[in-house]
Amino acid sequence: MYLTPQEAELAFYDAMERNDVDAMMGVWLDNDTIVCVHPGASRLQGVGEIRAGFAQMFEEPSPMMDFTLSDMRCQHVGDLAIHTVREEILVDGQLATVMLATNIYQKTDAGWLMMLHHASPELDVEVDDFDFTLDNTVPMLLH
Repeated sequence: MYLTPQEAELAFYDAMERNDVDAMMGVWLDNDTIVCVHPGASRLQGVGEIRAGFAQMFEEPSPMMDFTLSDMRCQHVGDLAIHTVREEILVDGQLATVMLATNIYQKTDAGWLMMLHHASPELDVEVDDFDFTLDNTVPMLLH
């Protein structure tokens, strides 16, 4: 039982670092509304798809990853906790990539459990480095 969303988050990243699918699924709500989006991948929805996605990721031969979280922003709205984090992923002690993630947790009778994880790569350049205009007269709005 995770008494806080922070405990659930620590357990999520610990399971990821240990490639432990059972521990990973212990962090998630047990229903078919849960959603996980890995960087560059399709949306996984429901316990079965998410379990299969992590099982496949964990069984592929890959180096062990270590996660360092920074730029954490946490907001609580009723029985929901919304966390945005910057994931620095290290392989063999070297920074391999940086992801931006949104993790949403729900408070249940069994404690706080994850209902959404969505991660995407952090851009290497600032958006201001691009000229987002049409015909150099009309600014384009990005969302």
